[in-house]
Amino acid sequence: MPKKKRGSKTSFRTYLAFIPAGLLVAFIVYLVAVPPSPNISTIGGTGQNTVATGSQAPAFSLNLIDSNGLKNEVFEFNPAGGKLVFIDFIHEWCGHCRNMAPIIDRLYENYRDKGVVFITVAGGHNTDAQKTSNYLRQYGVSWTTVFDQQLSVFNKYGVRGTPTYFIISPGGSVIAKFEGEQAYDTLSRELDKYVVVR
Repeated sequence: MPKKKRGSKTSFRTYLAFIPAGLLVAFIVYLVAVPPSPNISTIGGTGQNTVATGSQAPAFSLNLIDSNGLKNEVFEFNPAGGKLVFIDFIHEWCGHCRNMAPIIDRLYENYRDKGVVFITVAGGHNTDAQKTSNYLRQYGVSWTTVFDQQLSVFNKYGVRGTPTYFIISPGGSVIAKFEGEQAYDTLSRELDKYVVVR
């Protein structure tokens, strides 16, 4: 009887010795199988549609918002309006959007006189118009911004997380899409491909 006890203790100890090794293997498999997530804040329940590069950008109408609050004025976006358009999808609570705010402001300063129209679509998921206005004031957003309370435009564009950026051609087609934080040079190089030299 005592021998059986010792054998079961030895088996148990051997089993315990393999647990850390098994956990390490499982962790390595997880790292290989699951790609790293981009610098993006995900939003549940959106992104049913997909707006791919080369497809026509959806038109939309939303209320304007600025640092003073939500306006009783509707902005209508016509994708085929003859201008190169940079659309920025954000949420005020999104840390990645806050990190990108100075970069988008720099893009605006460098490209607004080159014929690029900037539009920010601020989502209403887990926030409100007042908090969004505070964000616009804090980061000095001075270009056209609309408030998408119900995420209807987010859904039209298939936005799954913020920040997400679209570049729309003067004819209304999507010519570039970026998800997550991007370097200034990445976005400016893409705009430079389509900016008409004046």
